[in-house]
Amino acid sequence: MIDRKLMLRIFALALSVRWGIALILNLVMGNDGLFGMDSRGYFGWISEHVERLLQGQVSGWHWLGPNSSLLPLPSLLWTLNGILFGEHAALSSVLCQGALDSCTCVLISRIAHEIDPRLVPFAGICAACNPTQIVMANLYYNDSIFLFFFAASLLGAVRWLKQPSWSSALLIGIGLGSALLCRVVIAPWVLLMLVYFFAVLALRRSVRLEHTIKLTVATVIVGLSASLLVGRNYSETGNWALTTQTGAHTAYWVVPLVMQAKDGIPWERGSQEMARRFTERYGPEGDNRAVNSEYLSELAGEALSELGPAAITKAWLIGAAMNLGSPVSAIFPPLAQLPRTGFFGTPGESFSERVINFLFHSDNAVFAWSILGGIVGLVVIRVVQLFGAITLLAQKRTRAFTLLMMGWIMYVLLISGPVGSPKYRLPIEPVLVVFAAAGWIALRRRQS
Repeated sequence: MIDRKLMLRIFALALSVRWGIALILNLVMGNDGLFGMDSRGYFGWISEHVERLLQGQVSGWHWLGPNSSLLPLPSLLWTLNGILFGEHAALSSVLCQGALDSCTCVLISRIAHEIDPRLVPFAGICAACNPTQIVMANLYYNDSIFLFFFAASLLGAVRWLKQPSWSSALLIGIGLGSALLCRVVIAPWVLLMLVYFFAVLALRRSVRLEHTIKLTVATVIVGLSASLLVGRNYSETGNWALTTQTGAHTAYWVVPLVMQAKDGIPWERGSQEMARRFTERYGPEGDNRAVNSEYLSELAGEALSELGPAAITKAWLIGAAMNLGSPVSAIFPPLAQLPRTGFFGTPGESFSERVINFLFHSDNAVFAWSILGGIVGLVVIRVVQLFGAITLLAQKRTRAFTLLMMGWIMYVLLISGPVGSPKYRLPIEPVLVVFAAAGWIALRRRQS
């Protein structure tokens, strides 16, 4: 049985930490304390959308948000805060995200309970005090909103692997469908998860029509969410697609980072080079984001073919290392906004040389030492998590859960590619927390 008092304590601890930090940051730094690199753009779009809404100028698909670059669920949450709290909307939105992330901590604890009840106390405390979750919940980003719904789907998946049921299938469908309305990056995972479920059922020799029906219903729920995105994109751009951002992301982020991995070209120069190529071939970017994305995807595909598979593989490995090893202090506003040169702008002929220059020849000692301290802490916790993953994998009772969660880590690292940041690590934090709890329990048992 779930200890409801323990769940309430975990929620209260998580909420007090997140709200306390958010209020202090806002008091000291204003909205700057709650904004990351892209936050101002999001906040500006939402502010304009709220004005149009209050003037009665919103209709049709625009009820889902100001444009297709902002997905529906974050847009709706932020818009509601804009209507209710006006100039304080950034703070109120972040406080809502903190409450959602506190619920995520409870969901992580429930996942741990399904795997092994002994993991619950440590997993709950670890999630409540997880620096990556805390920092991301206190930034005006959609990532923590996405994480809540993904964690719900993961809880449903773990329950399904224990005992297929309607409740677990619905939790999977609603969780993944809602997560898709926050970040489309989840879409391919839906198919991979279904394949995994049927593979496990086949190995257990328990494939039944009722299980197929349940998973079909879950898939239909996700499909309904996808249809909202496709419908809105078609109404705005005439293109049947889940997102219109693929081209810009690939051309202006992925390709320049592969260039950097191969030739040491700084990311900024690579991005400028791709913009130059676009202008030379197609002229200035037009207003249709779908057409721009199609052209940029074409350019990016050509550029990646020129760079070759070796450079692409190297860039992906560097990105994975950064996603797993970069401390969240790098994007914590009081530190991130210190005058300094960013990692992608740091000079160096190779990745290792740029790392050394960034850490040991930084133009801001406070930032450099915070990064170094964070890296040391991450190395320790990664060792514990690796030990926990191996421990769970070695037990037949928990092997199916562990393989699913390890698959999610690999999926996120592959889909993130060479773009490395603690921001892109957030989706795997629930899994890392469970592995940390398993590692901690296993180490304590060995000592005793």
